[in-house]
Amino acid sequence: MLIDLAIHPFDADVASMVALAAAAGEAGYNGVWLTDHFSGAVVGRRWSRDPFVCLGAMAGATEHLELGVLVANMHNRHPAQVASAVNSLQSLAPGRVRLGIGSGAVEGSRFAVEHEAIGTDLGNADGRRAMLAESIQALRAIWAGETTFDARTGVGFDGLDGIVDDSPCPPIIVGASAWPTIEVALAHADGVNVRRSDRSDGLVRRIVELRPPSFEVSLLDSFDDVASDPSRADAAVELGVDRLVLGISVPHHVRRLRSLDVTATTHLDAQQR
Repeated sequence: MLIDLAIHPFDADVASMVALAAAAGEAGYNGVWLTDHFSGAVVGRRWSRDPFVCLGAMAGATEHLELGVLVANMHNRHPAQVASAVNSLQSLAPGRVRLGIGSGAVEGSRFAVEHEAIGTDLGNADGRRAMLAESIQALRAIWAGETTFDARTGVGFDGLDGIVDDSPCPPIIVGASAWPTIEVALAHADGVNVRRSDRSDGLVRRIVELRPPSFEVSLLDSFDDVASDPSRADAAVELGVDRLVLGISVPHHVRRLRSLDVTATTHLDAQQR
């Protein structure tokens, strides 16, 4: 099982985030992810940080770490904008980039606060999942060099060109906590990330049973919780989780990173990936 970090951007200093990513690489972690929120208000904080700017800085400070956004909110950006940002990151970190995407916040939830502030219509659950499925298809179409993609949910394009270079489409991972969204991931994506909860064990078991070959299952947990109770990591292995992603905030004492055994993490060079 690979072990990654998800560095929280709220009230965070970008230099400290980059330093934590570099320390994670030195400590043997496999990858670093950043969430996609433009407002710290979603968690009652004063500010947030743009994930792609921070990941670009992390690319220059690391050599082996996989880098990704977990997850890009497709209500924030059109697939063409996501593809441009991710492909730019690929140029800085070839072979190391992964793309997590999500269907957006539930209307009225704390994570919807930023969207409500700028008047974004989040729609209903079925509509968000339909947009998620078409967003994945649109992203693959862009990397395939297609100039037209018809969509019912506002993520289509016509005459689009000049977005990405010759890099392959990175693995697309869907963040999901409800089974209908997980079904979208199983049908269209390369993996799924499930947040640890009272329901997550059952969801993961079901995903592992139904997943297609090479489909990755990852679990989002808390660094502090796993550091305090390493059996949580053992339980993830037993469930069949491929990747454990641990949420962590800055400032954080980098020596604590070595309190977890990450020897199972394997670094592969770009060609092996």
